[in-house]
Order: sequence, then C-alpha cells, then structure tokens
Amino acid sequence: MPFSSVKNDRRSWIFLCIILVGGFLLRVYKLDNYSIFFDEKSTLVVSQGIVLEGANQKDVFAHTVRSVPEFWKKPELDYKPLQVLRSFTYKETFIPKTFTPAEFWAPKSIEDYYDAMTRSDIGNSPFYYLLLHYWIKFFGMSDYAVRFFSVIFSVLIIGLTYIFGKRFFNERTGLIAAAIVAVEPFFIAYSHQARNYSLTFFLTLLATYFFLRIMEEKNRNLWLYAGYALAAGLSLLSHFLTISVLLAHAFYALLFLRNVQGWIKMAVTALVALSGVTWWMVAGGGQYTLYSLSYQADLYRRMAETMPYNNPFGVILPATPLNVFNKALPVFADLIIFTNGLTDALLGKRNVVIAILIGILLIIWNRVKGRVRVSESVAGIVPFVLLAVGFAVYTNHRIQFTILPVAVFALSFIPALHAEANQVQRRRLWMLYIMGLVPTLFLILMSFKNGHTFGITQRYSGFSFPYVIILLSLLLQYYLRLAPAFRLIVYGFLALQLGFVALRLQEFYEDRSVKYGYFPNPRQPNPYYEAAERIKMMYQKGDTVRYPARGFIILSEMDRTFLPYSVQDAQLTNLYLPKDAAYVQAMDTTQTESILLKRPGSTKPIEIMRLKGLRYGSE
Repeated sequence: MPFSSVKNDRRSWIFLCIILVGGFLLRVYKLDNYSIFFDEKSTLVVSQGIVLEGANQKDVFAHTVRSVPEFWKKPELDYKPLQVLRSFTYKETFIPKTFTPAEFWAPKSIEDYYDAMTRSDIGNSPFYYLLLHYWIKFFGMSDYAVRFFSVIFSVLIIGLTYIFGKRFFNERTGLIAAAIVAVEPFFIAYSHQARNYSLTFFLTLLATYFFLRIMEEKNRNLWLYAGYALAAGLSLLSHFLTISVLLAHAFYALLFLRNVQGWIKMAVTALVALSGVTWWMVAGGGQYTLYSLSYQADLYRRMAETMPYNNPFGVILPATPLNVFNKALPVFADLIIFTNGLTDALLGKRNVVIAILIGILLIIWNRVKGRVRVSESVAGIVPFVLLAVGFAVYTNHRIQFTILPVAVFALSFIPALHAEANQVQRRRLWMLYIMGLVPTLFLILMSFKNGHTFGITQRYSGFSFPYVIILLSLLLQYYLRLAPAFRLIVYGFLALQLGFVALRLQEFYEDRSVKYGYFPNPRQPNPYYEAAERIKMMYQKGDTVRYPARGFIILSEMDRTFLPYSVQDAQLTNLYLPKDAAYVQAMDTTQTESILLKRPGSTKPIEIMRLKGLRYGSE
C-alpha cells in the first residue's frame, strides 16, 4: 500500500538532496535573462516606498505652486492634502524641474511606504515588501538579486512538500511529491518573478502543516498553535487571497473537529492570525483596500460588459456559466500533471467526447476483464486497441488526445485509494481534496459575485498545487499494483505527458510562453538597468539626462498623478543609479521613445536607450 512505512535511510536523504539541487538549478537557469515586466516594476518601487508614476515624489519631479480661488477668502494654507483623496479647497500647479538621483532617493517615511502599497498594489503584500526591502539593502537591485528572493522560497516549497508528505503519509510519498514540485513549471515560473507568490505558497503550505498536526495530535504543543497563527497571519499579509486557504481549514475543522476545547483553542488561534491583517486594514497601509477592491470589481465588470477584448487589462469576459467554466477548466486541469496543458491542445468537441469515452471504456475493462473468458494476452491487448482506435479517429493533436483517456483512467483510482485507507489516512486525504478544490472554487464564487472572469487565474489558486501533487504521488505508487498492460499504459503515457510539460518549460525558458511568462515573444534584458550603466559611464559635468514623457492614462483615483505625462521611465532608471549621484535629469516633453544625453553646446543629443517596445506590460 502507498501508506506503508518506508525506512528512513541514507539513500532517501541523498535522493532529497538531488531533488533540491535539481529544483534549485531549474529555478536559477536564465533567471535574469529577460527584462522586468509591469508587476515587477511595481514590486521594485513599492519596496522602496515609491509610488509608480510619482504621486509621492512631487517635489522630485516638479515645483509645487498653490493658489486659492479668488472667491475663497482665507489665510494661505500650510498643510498637505490627505493621501489618495484630493483637496478641493485650493489648487496645486506643478511646474516640471530638473532632478538628481540624490533627490529621487531622498529618505522615505512610513507614510510613503503605506502610500506606495495603497496605490501600486491596493495595500496588498506588506510582509513580502518588508522582507524584500531589506533583502535589496543587502544584495542590491539587480534582476537576479530581486528574483533570487523568490527562488529561495520556491526551493523551500520543495523541502516542505517532502516533510508534509513524509509526516502525513510516508517517506516515498514525500520524495515523489518533492520531485514533482521540483520540475513543476508553475513553481519554476513564479520563482522567476519578483512578486509575492513563492513566499505566499510556502507560508500557506506551512500553515496547513501546523493545522493538520493540531487537528491530529492529542497532546497539542503550544508551539503548534503559535506556528499556525504566525504562518497563517503572515500569509494573509503576503497576499489577501490566502483567505481561501484559511476557509478550507475552517471547512476541514467543521468536518472533523469534535470537541469544544479544540474549537476554543482554534478560535483564539484564528483571531491571533487575523489580528495582523485587521490592524493593517484599520490603521496601516491597507485602509483603502476594500474601497480599491470594490472599485476594481466594478471597473472589470464594466470592461467585461462593454469592451471584453479591447481594454488595458487583457481579455475580461462576463461571468456567465459557460465563460466561468471555460476559464476555470484549465486552472483545474493544470493542477494535475497528467492533464497539464491539455486544455490548450484539445480542439473539437467530437475529439473530446471520443477521448473521454475511451477513458471510460478503459475503466470498465480494467474492472471486468477478470470476469471475461479471454486469455491474459488478449486482455492485455484490449487497452492498446482502444487507444489505437482513438488515435486513428482524432482530427488534431492526436498524441495529446491519446493522453486524455489515460489521464481519465489514472484519476479513476482515487476512490480505490480512499477506500483502502484507514480512518486517520482518510482524514488526511480529505485535507488533500479540500485544499485541491477550495481555492479555485472560491475564485469561481467571487467571479459570479463580481460579474467578470478576470480573477480566475492559476496564480490565485496556486495554493492547491502541493496537495494535488501529494495525492498524485500516492496514486503513482498505487499504479504499481495494476496489471502489466495497464501499468505500462499509465507510466508510459505519463512519461509522454512529462515530455510535453518539458516542452512547455522550454517555451518558458525561451520567454515565449503566454501561459507562464505572459509574453508571446522573447523580452530583451532589462533596458533600465542597461541605460543606468551607460549613464554612469558617459555622464560628464554639465550634461543633462532627458527621459521620454509618454501620455499617462488615469483609470482610477488611485492612479491619479500630478503631471500630464508618465515619469515611470525616469523612476525605473533611477532605481539603478547611485543614490548620492548628482546627475542632472529632466523630462523631455518633445519625445516619447528614448532616454537621451544632452551635452552643453551640442545640438544633437546622444541616445542612451530607445525604450519603445521594451516597456513590457506598460505599453
């Protein structure tokens, strides 16, 4: 049985070390080959207490002149306007001026950090930004450094998955699950992003580990409750959608927690876990979060209703049952390595129906073959004949369509796995089922509530991956008991599917994967870092660096800035310039494409970097 004990010997630790090293190498490969995109740009400025587009850097990019309307007779105002909300009692006029990196890097207050998170990330992820801020202080602002922070937590997920699988099932399960996590394209892709996701996935898995131990151990150590409160609380402060994981924990407790004392302790622990995010929403930088989320939901709903395919955010469809189903199906399918990516290739309802029908026939034949009077060799040929017939009639993507019925057959053994488990093991399996389903079901529910499908995306339900992977690890051990023909089919076609997963990973490394990298064409290296290096080499006293002044579309009050053009290119370049430098810089309202170096007495400026086409996610 897959639940039987496996001796903890030196070989297991060697295997784990190989898995960890392999997973680490897959995550650092080409880590900084491609430029930062819009979300990462937000990450970099927010971690430094800067609002993208400069709403809290008005004194850097412009002189401020305040004037009071003549009909408003009162003393001159000497206070600053409230954050986010504008003052209607006076008028501010901003006159562009030159600036230096030293002015750009002027010390920031805690209010600056709050404002940056509120405007640039709806008050989300303060714990991630706090950690990243100090990480950058020690290791610098390079693409490799800021992304390596995500790599660390992604590798920790591999190790924690091993510990989780070993503790609640057996060592072999932990090793298989860790190996799958190590090569899973989803985890590799998000380890290449300077975003909160790897940290969040790690914290939610750690919280579930503590939670399940609390639910099972009779002599519950106080440190388990403290560990759960800390991991769950910090996960909420890393991404608000981890609430779906805590809801899954609550649902599991409803099913299996049977004593009043246990409920009291868990209630107190939950309150402690929620205290941090509660403070953040009431008194910290998340005060405008609920307002922003509501505004965002209304905006996306309007986009879905009026311009679903032609808006600044991508495809946003109304939340009809069919649209929600089509959006959620690949999210569920990609959780399972048997079906990873299949929904992208399965074209044609006829092909899908035939493939599912063949999968059902495989299930039936596996159950009845022992009662049919045929030789063992004939019984073993039947599954191959069924798959061959399907292969012959599919009209496209024949190999992927042949994998689908095998996947249906392979997943049909979950009930058998459950039936053979003892009571304790069944409860653990229920945790895997709940954690595998609830995060995506939560997104579906919110989709219907908000009226659009934009939020149904893999990264928002990625919390489910470790639990589904552990379940698959148990199944992979169960398949060893199948008849030779079925065993060959399952493992053979799984190996074939892993080949397709490897191709998708190759696409990601080549930066032409929309699924994992967002961009169909490879990005160039970070143009802002390269521009900063050129400025440091070429700048002479008396020169002026001139940045393109593109138009800036204001979509909400949170986006509102103080100048009629974008200062984003100037901000991002200054991130990589020395903090005490005196380079004279200015915005160039005569052009929108290039960073230029203007020398005194010269009529033609030197082009430092042409940015058109290189502002990934911002154009």
